[in-house]
Amino acid sequence: MNKDLKGLFVVDAGYISKELEQEFFIENERLVLIRPRKNMKKIATMIQRKIYDTRMIIEINFRNLKMLYGLITSLPRSIDGYLSNYTYSILSYVLR
Repeated sequence: MNKDLKGLFVVDAGYISKELEQEFFIENERLVLIRPRKNMKKIATMIQRKIYDTRMIIEINFRNLKMLYGLITSLPRSIDGYLSNYTYSILSYVLR
């Protein structure tokens, strides 16, 4: 399912195992940044912390689209319906 994905992926440590992280990584194509939990002995660099903070900003915006503008992200009946729901929610946000 993920063979064509490329780029930087930011995930929580609770959602990914070490084996999945190694399987997902492709040198010069895919990088997985895993946010360490408080009880982990990993140290995040300054750029990693900035990326993690950006992720939270994006999640807050998606939460607002879901709660206030009718964005539905589960059980799509078709790709067209899914994309049109995203489009209508973003347009209602922009035009408010």
